[in-house]
Amino acid sequence: MASYEMQGLTWQALKKNQQDAVLIAGKVIQHKGIYSKPFLFNADESWCAAVADGISSHSHSGMAAHQVLETVQRYYAQHEQDIKFAYIQDELCRALDHAGLNDPEDAEGSLSCAETYGAGTTMALARHAAADPPNLIRIQSLGDSRVYAFCSLQRKWQPLTQDDNFYNELAGLHALEDQELASIYDVLTGFFCADWQEEVAEKNTVRHQVKTGDALLICTDGVYDAMEHAEWPPVALGQPLKVWLTEFYESIKYRAGDNLSLVLIRVNS
Repeated sequence: MASYEMQGLTWQALKKNQQDAVLIAGKVIQHKGIYSKPFLFNADESWCAAVADGISSHSHSGMAAHQVLETVQRYYAQHEQDIKFAYIQDELCRALDHAGLNDPEDAEGSLSCAETYGAGTTMALARHAAADPPNLIRIQSLGDSRVYAFCSLQRKWQPLTQDDNFYNELAGLHALEDQELASIYDVLTGFFCADWQEEVAEKNTVRHQVKTGDALLICTDGVYDAMEHAEWPPVALGQPLKVWLTEFYESIKYRAGDNLSLVLIRVNS
């Protein structure tokens, strides 16, 4: 029977504050720089691992990232099924309300007064339920936090998620020139936001099958912006995950300008 070994890392890098957060083994971690403990789950055990990246244009987006992961953990612990984005969005608005300042019934002025109003975050998660086939991982994401898969046979990494941005939204419009699109390539079209009037579209859950030796990396954009996945090292079976994480961190720390957070998951026999 397969087992899932995982460990996380979060680092503030050159940013003034930490707006990333990591969910691993039921705990949300938001720290200037720390490795999580290593964890091991059998295939007949449920687990959920995730990252969230607060949108830097708002000073309280780190709070939004933390809250979204708390909601993910609480929901999955109770239901072990796909997490509706509308539910996460509502819980974020509810949690960041301060003395009713974000109350959707208050149509005049108060919405713009709340300090937390408009705080936003992206999110990506990978999860496995005890009732699932032993080799099945389910993946959900919103924004530009991503999940990558390492294939032990091909010895390379590949993305499993698609960013919610104008580039992907307009990719099919071939009549538009690249120069016209360049300035809006990375503008997000989907993220969680502390705004009762914001609507978040649901996305299909990705089903990914793994085998012994395969790995997953859940990460914020600070990771792949610092180093493209084609350059990432392979994950060796039997290699301590902290060794891989430490070597990876050492290779990107001088390139990283943004907060970076990641959870490495390896499939063991």
